[in-house]
Amino acid sequence: MDTMLLFTRFWLLLAAIGGAILPVALGNEPSRKRAVMQVVCGAMLAIFLAPALEERFLPDSPAQVHAGVSFLIGCFGLRVTMIVQRLIDARGDSLANRVMARGPSRISEY
Repeated sequence: MDTMLLFTRFWLLLAAIGGAILPVALGNEPSRKRAVMQVVCGAMLAIFLAPALEERFLPDSPAQVHAGVSFLIGCFGLRVTMIVQRLIDARGDSLANRVMARGPSRISEY
């Protein structure tokens, strides 16, 4: 395997983990288990989501930009996920009803 590719992947992994650790370090977590789970989930979110976003929106960017994206996703990804989940919980039924009401007419156009 190419050593530069290996270094880049390691760099992105460190950025993802560092981003996930930052909110835990700044917050007041009551339990160690919850803090570890936040770090693991934030890092996993960054590891799996960042490459997709980078490939779609930043395909020709250097590794430093990719690491920055991984860091930011690791840092803020869980909070954004919780906000989106709350919005879906609050408005999901009405949104689903609107989509279902429009669905068949749009499908028949294609």
